[in-house]
Amino acid sequence: MKQSGFFTRMLSVLLAFCFMTGTLCFGNGVTLAADTQYSNMSSDEKRIYLENKLKEVEAKLNTLGSQSKETEEYINTLDEKISYLKNQLELDAQTVESSKAKITALEKQYSDNEAEIEQLGTDIKELEVKKTELQAEFNESYKMYAQRAKAMYVSGQASTLAALLTCDDLATLLTRVEMIVRVTRADGNLLSSLLDEGDDLKATQTSLEEKQKTLTDTQIQLEKNKEELDKTIIRLEAQQKDMAVKQTQFEEQKKESDELLIKLQTQTGAYSEERNQDLRELQIVNAEIEEAAERYRRQMEERTTTTTTTTTQRTTQGQNTTKATTKATTASSRLSLTYPVPAYTRITTAYGSAGYAGHTGVDFACPTGSRVVAAESGTVIISKDITTAPYAGARTVGGYYSYGRYIVIAHDKKDSSGNYVYTLYAHNSSRLVSEGDYVSKGETIAYSGETGNTYGPHCHFEVRTPNASYGSCVNPTIYLP
Repeated sequence: MKQSGFFTRMLSVLLAFCFMTGTLCFGNGVTLAADTQYSNMSSDEKRIYLENKLKEVEAKLNTLGSQSKETEEYINTLDEKISYLKNQLELDAQTVESSKAKITALEKQYSDNEAEIEQLGTDIKELEVKKTELQAEFNESYKMYAQRAKAMYVSGQASTLAALLTCDDLATLLTRVEMIVRVTRADGNLLSSLLDEGDDLKATQTSLEEKQKTLTDTQIQLEKNKEELDKTIIRLEAQQKDMAVKQTQFEEQKKESDELLIKLQTQTGAYSEERNQDLRELQIVNAEIEEAAERYRRQMEERTTTTTTTTTQRTTQGQNTTKATTKATTASSRLSLTYPVPAYTRITTAYGSAGYAGHTGVDFACPTGSRVVAAESGTVIISKDITTAPYAGARTVGGYYSYGRYIVIAHDKKDSSGNYVYTLYAHNSSRLVSEGDYVSKGETIAYSGETGNTYGPHCHFEVRTPNASYGSCVNPTIYLP
């Protein structure tokens, strides 16, 4: 197919573009994926909804901007706009993917059509040759049969009877009877062969006509597929251009939001992270945390099984004392967190704060070097520095990415529902504990800093339960004093 090279190049560009759009922000002002009403909309309804929301938020930005852009309200509204742009890009990515899949399917159909047409051409040629040969055989057999029929008609039955009656003896009679039988059998075989050849010729002719009709239909379908393929490629080019424009707008708005946030946080000293964090970055880090938490869970379950077996083997003596001890242990094992930065307990960026729905922890602004402590006793399952960029162009602060120097603790005390609880401490300047260490509540585990995705020194604190996945983050204030 002559255009296949062009299609291949186009699809390669498309795949690269789709990968580029994978840098969409995560955790902007509006999480539409969780909105049941939005998720139940059709693609066209979503587009209309987003266009209307963008008009509303743009009008609000114009009003706020006329007063001052360096305000929390303006930045939050701008992040809301970014979230709508993000969702627009996600819809566009789906449309582009659909067009790409359609092009692939049409190319396959086109290729199949070409292969079928080529095969049909070969089949038709073979059938035409076979038809010519069968026609020649049929004509020869028919000529022979016509000659025999004419001879039989001319001689008639009298000649056969005369041949039998004029025999001089029995031997001659038997010989002539045998000859007549053979001639009759040969005539029957000739007729049967003629009929079979006629059937073969008719079947070949029918097959030839069917192949020719299929060839015509396939050629028509080929043209339709080519026409649809050309239209889809044109649509894809238009979709790609539109998506590029929106991607540029998205990046510009994201840059403006980050710059305004830096100015605002510099003025207030309430430092936090870059709001428009990359989803890929979160996925990579989250996978490490989940894996470490799973190892801890298995170890705890194995330990619990061993303890249960040992307890079962004990005698029943002192049951009342055991019950009292168990009750006391249960009461003392209830989870109760302390502030991670004892000297700075004011939350400067709240969990899921306005304009930052993806902020799955709380921030405590504090000078670099402030003491960071374990919020509750437990085992350190992660203590590491994220210094390897998870993707090209990732935001870096002093060579650190994402959480920077961070620690995750799996607590030996569960919540009131009996679920595991994990806490995370990010952006530290130094770490004092290692993976596998057991720490007590209030024990110093690190010193605060501004490593990774942050605009200034602070401690980012997360609580995750019932598991350690990013989607299981809960508001830490539920457990804090």
